[in-house]
Amino acid sequence: MQTDLIRLYENILDAQGIQFRLLSASVKDRDLSFIDYKFREKIYDKFDYSELFQTFLKNMKDSSEESPSLFIMDDFELNYCLFEFPDELGMEYNAKYGLIGPVIFHFATKSMVERVLKGHNFSSTYEKDALEFYNRIPTLPTQDFWVSLLLPLLRPIVGNKQNHQIVNLSERLLSASTNNAPVPIAQELPSFDAIRDRYEAENRMLQAVADGNANLAIELYHKFRQFNMSERTPDIIRAYKNWRLVLNTILRKAIETSNVHPYYIDALSSEFSIRIENNNNLSELQSMDVTMLRKYAMLVHNQSTKDLSPLVRKCVENIHFYYRENISLESLANECAVTPNYLSTQFRKETGVTLIHYLHNIRIQQAILLLNTTQYSIQEIAEQCGFADANYFIRIFKKRNGMSPNVYRKNLKN
Repeated sequence: MQTDLIRLYENILDAQGIQFRLLSASVKDRDLSFIDYKFREKIYDKFDYSELFQTFLKNMKDSSEESPSLFIMDDFELNYCLFEFPDELGMEYNAKYGLIGPVIFHFATKSMVERVLKGHNFSSTYEKDALEFYNRIPTLPTQDFWVSLLLPLLRPIVGNKQNHQIVNLSERLLSASTNNAPVPIAQELPSFDAIRDRYEAENRMLQAVADGNANLAIELYHKFRQFNMSERTPDIIRAYKNWRLVLNTILRKAIETSNVHPYYIDALSSEFSIRIENNNNLSELQSMDVTMLRKYAMLVHNQSTKDLSPLVRKCVENIHFYYRENISLESLANECAVTPNYLSTQFRKETGVTLIHYLHNIRIQQAILLLNTTQYSIQEIAEQCGFADANYFIRIFKKRNGMSPNVYRKNLKN
């Protein structure tokens, strides 16, 4: 149970972008810059992370023997949870301590960054980079939420020692920093690793969309959105619309590499642009980003021709655009200047189905759409989908769906 709980929490926290590190007894010899994503390393010349961690440990041990877990706020207003493994469990995981964090309890603001920089006597030239750093830190509502999130993990680990301590080390660490006079880097900082990590997260998400993998795209999107980006307008509805318009644009550009015909991309992009601008419901706007990811990925999954040869790609595009017309193997072969036998062989080799089977599938998909959204007669639907003979349409429809078009339509009303 304990093993499952720890792995479960690793996955839960990772989904929120929160670090969960298991540390051995020789942690002081390890690279500990992960504590703040190398933030201090970027500011100070040769910052000693082991000394910072020893401060964490000292406060945990000084708090109480009955409190093997400590919730810490450091001098940069970053929050952590530090706990000690009991011997048996520690041997199982080859770990002495667990460190979770950092997190912050509010979105980073200009005033917060100014306060932190002033407390460390840093130049205002650090402001932009510091804000970028804080925007990559996971944000939770309150400290109480932070504690309640972790208590189900801590209780089974520490056994009966369920007490925990909350310690604000800000003043003590600031005082030590001033006394030891660490040397800040003289010039303006680069944009830290936060900008690089944000772009990498965004690119992974976009690649999943371009690959047509909707579930992975949504998972990666949640990780990408853990990087908080400052809104450019105080109007929250406008801010939500702006972000979704940006997302719509980058998704449209992402799938251009997947050989989806621009006609389909433009249609989907236009649909979302209109929906975004015409929607003033905050809840619906919030959920629209996942809908967009899924629809763009599904468009790639259903319409991408990137794995097809130019010959078969041309035929597939013709079928999608001209399925209403009198298309045949012979007419497509003639247009592509190849023999029907050669086209038939290549088409089946690359798509796994015959050309006529593929054509029927596209026509039946359109017929299902019309059955769901119109009151056209079966004869009218057959004609609009490229079937000259309604009886032939009914036979193909029943073969594909196990029921006639009339039965399908009646089932929609039940």
